[in-house]
Amino acid sequence: TTKKLSDVRKLLIKRQIVRMRYQIHAITALCALLPSSFYVGGFSPSSRMHKNDNTLTSSRIQRSQQFKFLTASTSTSTSTGFFLKDDDEDDVEDIDISNRDWRDFRAQLVMKDSSPSAESSASESIVEKKPESSSSSALTEDSSTIIYEDDLDGIGSLFTDEQTPMNTDNFTPLQPSQWAYDAGHVIEQGAVILGGVEQEYGFGLRQQYFHKVVCLILDHDENFTKGIILNRPTDLLLVDENDEKWRIWFGGDVQNLNHPMPEIVCVHTMKGRDPLVDEVSTTVMKDIQWCSFKDAKMLVKEKKAQPSDFWSFAGYAGWGPGQLMGELNRKSWYMCATDSQTLLKELANQSAYTDPRDAGLDVWELLMKMIGRGDTADECSGDFEDLMLKEWARAHLLSLEAGGNAGIRLQPAEVASTNMDLVQGETIDDFVKQTVAAVKASNVGVGTLLRASSADRSPFLLEDQEFHKSIILIVAEDENTSVGLILNHSSSKGIEMELVDRQTKEKREVEIPVRFGGQYAIRGQGNTMWLHNCETLREAEVGTSVGRKDGIWQCSQAEATAAISAGLAKPGDFLIASGLSVWIKGERGVYDGMRGEVKKGKFEVIDDDKIEDVWDALKKQKTLNKLNFVKNLNCGEEAWKAGGDEGDKQEEIPVTGGIGEGFDEEDDKMVFKSDVKVAKLSDNALRSWVATFLLGAPSLGA
Repeated sequence: TTKKLSDVRKLLIKRQIVRMRYQIHAITALCALLPSSFYVGGFSPSSRMHKNDNTLTSSRIQRSQQFKFLTASTSTSTSTGFFLKDDDEDDVEDIDISNRDWRDFRAQLVMKDSSPSAESSASESIVEKKPESSSSSALTEDSSTIIYEDDLDGIGSLFTDEQTPMNTDNFTPLQPSQWAYDAGHVIEQGAVILGGVEQEYGFGLRQQYFHKVVCLILDHDENFTKGIILNRPTDLLLVDENDEKWRIWFGGDVQNLNHPMPEIVCVHTMKGRDPLVDEVSTTVMKDIQWCSFKDAKMLVKEKKAQPSDFWSFAGYAGWGPGQLMGELNRKSWYMCATDSQTLLKELANQSAYTDPRDAGLDVWELLMKMIGRGDTADECSGDFEDLMLKEWARAHLLSLEAGGNAGIRLQPAEVASTNMDLVQGETIDDFVKQTVAAVKASNVGVGTLLRASSADRSPFLLEDQEFHKSIILIVAEDENTSVGLILNHSSSKGIEMELVDRQTKEKREVEIPVRFGGQYAIRGQGNTMWLHNCETLREAEVGTSVGRKDGIWQCSQAEATAAISAGLAKPGDFLIASGLSVWIKGERGVYDGMRGEVKKGKFEVIDDDKIEDVWDALKKQKTLNKLNFVKNLNCGEEAWKAGGDEGDKQEEIPVTGGIGEGFDEEDDKMVFKSDVKVAKLSDNALRSWVATFLLGAPSLGA
C-alpha cells in the first residue's frame, strides 16, 4: 500500500509539473500580447489584484499567487519536497503558442474550464481505481487541491461570473475556428458589446440604434471606452475628392454624418500587405485593424488599397470613466468575447446581402446564441423594441432613392449630411394638404388650438413621442419661440379640492388631474396653469383670455376656487396643466416656431367649430393610475380625433401575404418584414412613453 501511494503521489507531482510548464508558456505569451489596461477577474500582468475589482474570491487569489510563484520558480515542486527524475522530465513536452492568437488560446481555456465533466475526467485520469486502504480519504483530499489538467493555466475560471454560470452552452463554436463566450464584466480592446434586453428601461423610445447592438471596442482605458457599431449598414456611398466611392456604415451617435466634423473609422484586414498599411493602422485583434478615413484615402491614392478593402464606419460610441461598467451592472449590455473570423464573416454577409431595414438583428441573435443566451434572444424576437429599431433604420440608414429618409445615396464628402425633409407630396392630395397647411400656418398665434399630424407614419414615432396624437394650445409667441401646452396627457398627480354643498352643508373632496403640459417651466412663475372654456366664466371675467376673448381662458387657482364656491362652475370645467412645450424660431425662417411645424405637416390647426367637442373629450380624463391607464389614453385619442376631419380617420390596412411570412416588404404603411402597421406602432410608442414617464410603470407599455 505504501509503494502504491508513493507511485500515485509521483504521478500527481508529475502532472503538476506539466501544468506548470503550460502556465509558464501561457503567462509569458499573455504578458507579451495583452494590452496594458487588460485585466481579468482581478489578475493583471502588473499586479495580483486590480484596484477596481473587489470580487476576487479566495480561489482566484490562490491562482494569482501561483502565477507570481511560477514566473520565478524552477520546474520542481518545492512545496512537497519531491523531485522528478531526469527520465520522468523527458516525458514533459514544451508547448509552442507563439504563433497563436492569445484570444484563441484564452477561449480554449475558458471552454475547457467551463466543461462540467472537467472535474470527473481529471480525477479519473489521475487515480484510475480508488485505494481500499484507510489512507484513501487523505489521498482524495490531496487530489482535490490539484488544478485539473483540462484547465491548462487556471485562467479559464477567472472568466466565470457569479450571475452567469459558465458551462459548455456558453461557448458554442460554429466551426473549429469560430468561438464566442459570455465574458461577464471583462472590458478590453477587441471585446464585443451586445445590446441588453433585460434592463427596465430599454431603447425603444430613445437611442433605438443601441437596441440589440453589436459594438466592437477599439480602445479602452480607465478614462474612456471607444467602440464602433458593427451591425448597422447603410446603402449610402460617400464620394471623396478623388471621386472614389466608400460604402458607409453607422458607427455610433458621436461624430457621425450628422456632425459638422464627422469621424470615420476604416476597418480592414490588410496587416502585412505593405509597410505603409501597417504604419497607419492600429490592431484591434487578430486579423482586424483600423485607420482613419484620411489615411485610408491616402492608401487608395498610393495604390496600396481600394475602397472595397475597408468597412467605413461614420461615428462611434463612447463611455466615460466607469460608465460602461455601471451599465453592465444594470444589464444594459452583455460582454462577449469572440474570434475575428466570426466578426469578419458577419461584416461580409451584411455588405453583400443585408437590407439596411433589417438593422443587423440577425448578427446580434447569432452572437447571443453563441454565448449561451439563445433563449433570451428568442423570447424578445419581434418585440416593440425590434420594430422601433427597424423604423429607425428606415429613417437613418436607408437612402431616399430606396424609400428611406437617410439622404441621397451619393453623399458629397464636403457635406456633413444630406438628410432632408421631403418638401413635395407624392400625390395631389398631399400637395393640397401642404397648401392648406401653409395658409393656416400664417394664422397660428396665441390661442390657437392644434392637434398632431394625422399621417399614417407619425412624425413623432422615433422621438418626442409625447406629441403623437397630442392637443396643443399656444399660450405665448414672440420673435424667438412659440410656447404651448399639451392638454391630453393627464399625469399621476392631481389637485384635491374640498366642496361644501350649499343646502346640506355636506363636505366632499374632488380631485382635478394635473396634465403634462411639456418638459419646460418658466422661472419665477407658478408651476400650474388653470384653463376653462366656459361661456358663464367668460361673462363673469374669471381670468384672462388666451388670445381671442371667445376662446379658451386662463386663470389662477384662487380665481377658480372662488368661481366654484360661487356656483359659477364645477371642478370639471377646469383643466390644469403643468409644464410648457417650446418650439424655437431660427434665422431666415429655418424653424419658424409652431408655424414651421404646421408647414412641415407635423401639426394641424383645429377649426373653431370643433373646439367644444375636443374640450368635452378632454374633461373625461382622470388622474392617471394603473387602473385607468388605458381609458385615459382612449379619452386622449378621442379628443385628438374630435379635432380632425372625418376623412382623416385612419383606414384599416389589410395585411398582404408575403413569401410565407405574412408581410409585404414594399408596403410603406407596414413595419419592414412584419405584420404591424406603422400607425399602430406609433400608438404603442405613445403608450410606452406615458407608462414610463407619466406613470412610472414601463411594464405597462407596448
